[in-house]
Amino acid sequence: MYSLFSKRIAMVKCIENQDILIFLLKIHQHTMKHISLILLILYGVSPSVYGQKHNNGQLHKTVHNRKREISRFAFTAKGGLTQFYGELNEQTMLGSYGLGFSGRVSKGISVGFDYSAGKIGGQKQTFFNSYFVTEYNAVEVTARWNLTKQFSRNKDDLFDVIVYTGVGVIFFNANAYDLDTNELLRFSNSETSKRNQLFLRWGNPRGRAGIKKTHERIIPIGSSFDYNLTDRLKLGMDFRFYLVRTDKLDATSGQRLINPEEGDSYSNTPNDKFSLLSVTVTHCFAKPGRR
Repeated sequence: MYSLFSKRIAMVKCIENQDILIFLLKIHQHTMKHISLILLILYGVSPSVYGQKHNNGQLHKTVHNRKREISRFAFTAKGGLTQFYGELNEQTMLGSYGLGFSGRVSKGISVGFDYSAGKIGGQKQTFFNSYFVTEYNAVEVTARWNLTKQFSRNKDDLFDVIVYTGVGVIFFNANAYDLDTNELLRFSNSETSKRNQLFLRWGNPRGRAGIKKTHERIIPIGSSFDYNLTDRLKLGMDFRFYLVRTDKLDATSGQRLINPEEGDSYSNTPNDKFSLLSVTVTHCFAKPGRR
């Protein structure tokens, strides 16, 4: 009797275990159906969402690029130090600043219009025992050759190397002083100074007397190295060497102590020279966005 009762209990437990197993299987099948349905929905929706985001990204990128399309014009600000090469050539480097505007005319060629202002200085103890300070303003027109744009195959280069030359006019007032007493010894302009014809070494002075600044021709020759911070902003170094058609930029004409005015302003070394080493910041203008 006890054995029969035990068998019945075992059968009931077996049936219950089977029911539980079937129930769990049903739950598993039901859950897998939902998971499969969710995965199917995600699989169908994801490509469309990705495509929509991708298309929106392309549209945004197109609009962004369109707004940032670079024009051929650029504006430059610079500041640096001058160095003189002439009679009083023991160096005193003084400050200068300038502005420039350039426009590209072909792949690597552009034309620039520059303005600079500042001071030039120097001294010489031997024979002269004097130092000078010259205040100047200069305007220039330059032809610029961007070697990177001309020869590089890359569309977006990190650096630009540029060489240039041109012609301009410098307006200056030079004064030389005694090294020991600071007494004014020589000068380029006075109450009796008159202006010669532009670009001529000498000639009959004309016009009103007492001009405050002499004007002379200059030839700038230089190179610049620009680092492209962005597609519209550049940071660079510029070295510019000036040939000046005068010998009184330092208020000194040759190995002489006379005052360099008018016909006596030129000697056997008629052309003074100076250079300008500067840091530049260039902003490239963008074309207006198209609608």
